[in-house]
Amino acid sequence: MTSHRPKICVFAGAATPSDPAIIAAARQLGAQVGEGGYDLIYGGGTEGVMGAVASAAQAAGARITAITLRQYAHKPQLAEADITVVETELERFYLFTQQSPVAKFVLPGGPGSLREALQGLETAVYEDGPPVILVKVGEYLKGIKMYFDQALGSGLIAPAYKDRLRVWPVGSPLELVID
Repeated sequence: MTSHRPKICVFAGAATPSDPAIIAAARQLGAQVGEGGYDLIYGGGTEGVMGAVASAAQAAGARITAITLRQYAHKPQLAEADITVVETELERFYLFTQQSPVAKFVLPGGPGSLREALQGLETAVYEDGPPVILVKVGEYLKGIKMYFDQALGSGLIAPAYKDRLRVWPVGSPLELVID
């Protein structure tokens, strides 16, 4: 079944962090995605930060699209999620983009989440893609924002792209950071 609601893509890890603030932020984001009338695109699974955001989004009414790697296809998936299995990370990222999300949210995670955040930022700047929105949980993603601001200030990134990277304070309305 196809939904005509706007979609939000989320980059997050499958690990369960020791910092409970990360899971709390994931659940808050997921709830606001569903309650705000959005659907969710993510990397699949029911575990860790990704699982927390997807479960909360689904419980709040979002339709879920999981694009997962074949090596993780045996892992449990959310019931009623649309699941696509791909071979490579590049293929997965391409399919994330092809879903036409209105924004790409980034939660703290491992190297995969960091790579996806930077790929999202690259498409936001060079391909006029949707904005990348860092979920503010402690200081975890502060370095990405600091780099971006410094690159803007030194002319490495044109001023016209200053709104391509945004920060979402957990709990604030999503509409404040989504076009």
